[in-house]
Amino acid sequence: MIMPSPAIPGDPAAPIFKIFGSGMGRHLLIVPHSRIFDLPPDLAGNDDMAGLPASLLAALAESANGEVPLYQTAEPSPQSISLNVSSSCNLSCTYCYAARGSFEGAQPQPMPWEVAGTAIDALLRNADPRSPITVGFLGGEPFVNRPLIHRAVAYAAGEGSKRGLDVRFSVTTNGTLLREDDIDLLRGHRFAVTISIDGGEDVQNQQRPAPTGKHSYDLVYKATRPLLADPGLAQVAARSTVSRADLNLVRRFEAILSLGFPEIGFAPLRAAKPGGDALQNEDWPKYLNAIVEVAKSELKRAHEGDSIRLTNFAVALKQLYRGASSPYPCGAGGGYFSVAANGDWYACHRAIGSSPYRLGSNQGLDPEKRREFLVKRHVHSQPACRQCWARYLCSGGCHQEASHRTDSSCGFIRGWLEFCLGAYCELAERKPEFFSAKASA
Repeated sequence: MIMPSPAIPGDPAAPIFKIFGSGMGRHLLIVPHSRIFDLPPDLAGNDDMAGLPASLLAALAESANGEVPLYQTAEPSPQSISLNVSSSCNLSCTYCYAARGSFEGAQPQPMPWEVAGTAIDALLRNADPRSPITVGFLGGEPFVNRPLIHRAVAYAAGEGSKRGLDVRFSVTTNGTLLREDDIDLLRGHRFAVTISIDGGEDVQNQQRPAPTGKHSYDLVYKATRPLLADPGLAQVAARSTVSRADLNLVRRFEAILSLGFPEIGFAPLRAAKPGGDALQNEDWPKYLNAIVEVAKSELKRAHEGDSIRLTNFAVALKQLYRGASSPYPCGAGGGYFSVAANGDWYACHRAIGSSPYRLGSNQGLDPEKRREFLVKRHVHSQPACRQCWARYLCSGGCHQEASHRTDSSCGFIRGWLEFCLGAYCELAERKPEFFSAKASA
């Protein structure tokens, strides 16, 4: 049950529309609730009010029946948790936010079964039974604690079946430790499997070093081949972290595709250790050009009836088709929580050990602290976002990365969204079956 919590008013002077172009002409985005309209030729040249009365634009921006007003916060029952099952990792990635799973000493030991089982019970007991429920596994490298993953999946699936619940699973792994029994486990359940691999041999081995005498590229290639050849019920995707040392996304994309991955998502490195390779202000325009270059080739595939393999692009198009519009960038602290090895519940898996993100434990959530967290992170509470036309599509970006937000990185987001908006209008006109297939999937 969704319980209403405080309303956060927006800036009354914030833009409620955005005019953009595509190969099909000029279009109008109504910012609240992401409503998109084609502009007729006699209005298309007017960038001020699109030749439309302000009262009409305001009416188009109102919440419709069944839509939650964008100034409203909500405190749903948790629908998804990730279990931080491992406090160590077999790789030494140069940019790891989790200090290989120890979170700088906040999680010195791996998760015991008692903690995992109790967290699963709490999730299944309180989640909305009408919607899918997800149990995820993170670390460190999750498969360092292989027995716990297998036991937790069997338990959650069994308990979910008894209660008539749709229980699904996810795991983010470097893929190097996968064994035959692990692959059987992933194939046998509805698992979203994200393999962290950054590119071809040179990029992968440099950014994700393996123990002396080994190469992580060789390890992940060998271990993931059986799963990629026969994923069963699992949905497998790659995730590539992009540092400023190499912004050649076309080369990364092609190298990862050659391993057999059906889709790949890019994640730009926004925060790193001192002297690290996080993107700087001058890098964001280059990164935008690089990801748009990949997306344009994928857009051509979509026009020809093929699938889009760039996850960032596919997700953006799907969200525009659905009219996605939210004051939050993710479910952190709302429908999603991450459980530390000691049973503490955090709003985000990247924030284990961070007091502002600790919102409860296996014994229950702290409602006052949770409400405070959600109020502070509503997009209307972000001064840098209140006047931005992209505020309900970007939603302020990752909470953990907000302190690293700059005008340049926000410019990247706006540029990427404007490209995606134009691509959406072209596909909707020239290949509408693309979205019909996605809607029925």
